[in-house]
Amino acid sequence: MLKRGAALLTAFMAVGAMFAADAQAAPTPKPRHSAVAHLTTLSTRHVDSVTCTVGQVREDRTSSCASGGLRVDFYIEPEHQYQGSANFAWTSSVQLNNRNRHKWTDHVTLTLESTTVAAAELGIATLTETCGSCTSTGGTPQITTLGTTRNWDLVIDSPGSVTTTDAQAPHLNYEAAPYTPVSVDLGPKLNVRCDNTPRMSPVADGGCVHPDYTPTYGISVTGPYDQVAWHILWAQRNLTHHWGWQGHGPELTRTMNRSLIRANRRTACPSSIPRPSGKSCDEYPFASTHQGASVNPDFSCHMVPAAQNRLEGGARKAWYNANRLLENDKFWVSVTNVPASAAGSVMRPLVQCP
Repeated sequence: MLKRGAALLTAFMAVGAMFAADAQAAPTPKPRHSAVAHLTTLSTRHVDSVTCTVGQVREDRTSSCASGGLRVDFYIEPEHQYQGSANFAWTSSVQLNNRNRHKWTDHVTLTLESTTVAAAELGIATLTETCGSCTSTGGTPQITTLGTTRNWDLVIDSPGSVTTTDAQAPHLNYEAAPYTPVSVDLGPKLNVRCDNTPRMSPVADGGCVHPDYTPTYGISVTGPYDQVAWHILWAQRNLTHHWGWQGHGPELTRTMNRSLIRANRRTACPSSIPRPSGKSCDEYPFASTHQGASVNPDFSCHMVPAAQNRLEGGARKAWYNANRLLENDKFWVSVTNVPASAAGSVMRPLVQCP
């Protein structure tokens, strides 16, 4: 009897151990839900006037607009079973402030155009700005519903006073529960340069530009300094290197070095050259460039009305400031409103430098 009881006890203990092991075994893992974002590829264009064009990033000196598509694919893991997709259209319209580095804007839109996953119709989208040292406000979370365009006005501050260049783009965080959130920059990053450079108004708040865009200084032969414009036109067409004439010669590069500017002026327009009454000496390339006469023998000078020369110099300085052209920044020069009769040949003015 004792042997039989011991055997039964051993059997009961074995069965109990089996139940205990089952109880401690890990439960079958619940499936996980994942999401993956895919952006359409955009081409980048530098333009004189920015408009929003689907499939492109268009940029000038102080504004840009990107417009594209975003597809979010949903899966169940670990099998990676595809559940469906949500398709979005988005835009990002940046307006930099050339007179305040602490307050520029990015207006972002997001539209859920179609989906095969019900959860996407109640997804939550939050916007921030990717741009290194900057901070942004205004990216409040919003629910994405089918066919509705959501709008954000991000206000961006580039703190500090030193010159900084940040690659910026709007950044989307999107979650359609129970799927994992997706986090993605909308479109390629564009460089934004902010500065508080002395002699670049206003010094207190500085300003920002897209430095990769090369601006064009326009001057008209029918404007208030037409004789200066005619001189530039002659110089661009007759100097060996066609300075600043887009498609024909290299860009000009600005200098803010006062010693170099004075040397350029003295070389192009020495005091030994007589000034006719009411005239002053005008040089091209401009003295305020690294292509000026003291470092470049391929230059031109003419005598033009002194009042026009002063007006044009003031207008160009204001244009430098508006475009925040710093040392070594490139720019083009375009002479406009040239009559067809002058298209082939431009004569030198009657009064010219020797």
